[in-house]
Amino acid sequence: MEEKKKKIHPTGTVVIVIILGAVLAIAYWLISPLFFDKYSDESIEDIASEHDSVKILQEGSFVGVVGHEGGGTAQVLDIEGKNFVRFDDDFFVTNGPDLLVYLGRGNEYDPKARLGKLKGSKGAQNYAVPSGIKLKDYNSVWVFCRAFKVPFSHAQLRDL
Repeated sequence: MEEKKKKIHPTGTVVIVIILGAVLAIAYWLISPLFFDKYSDESIEDIASEHDSVKILQEGSFVGVVGHEGGGTAQVLDIEGKNFVRFDDDFFVTNGPDLLVYLGRGNEYDPKARLGKLKGSKGAQNYAVPSGIKLKDYNSVWVFCRAFKVPFSHAQLRDL
């Protein structure tokens, strides 16, 4: 008896290639940040001129959360009536996918107090605080992974 070999239909091959490509792309997006650091080198001069009044309202130190490393200084600044969160030159955090910066209360970030996408896993960076956010309602800054819903680092802020 002759055995018949099953052939994969060309459409099936295309579907397999597309699925494999998508899986590889997602895996790269999720895993590659662990191997590469992105550096940020923003200065206060990027958000304030030499004639602007700069007041430091709050300050704190980053610590890692849930097995992630984090460190460095966070400051809340008032520059001519506009508020900014500044990560100083010494800032670092374990890199990961989809990292965002938020304000928080106590031991939780507030998803409504999003300041933006993390600009770098190391180095100085500035984030404008949207005018609708009342700083008195917050006492922490968070680096949070939206993809996995996991905090990476946070800084408890103290008034100066």
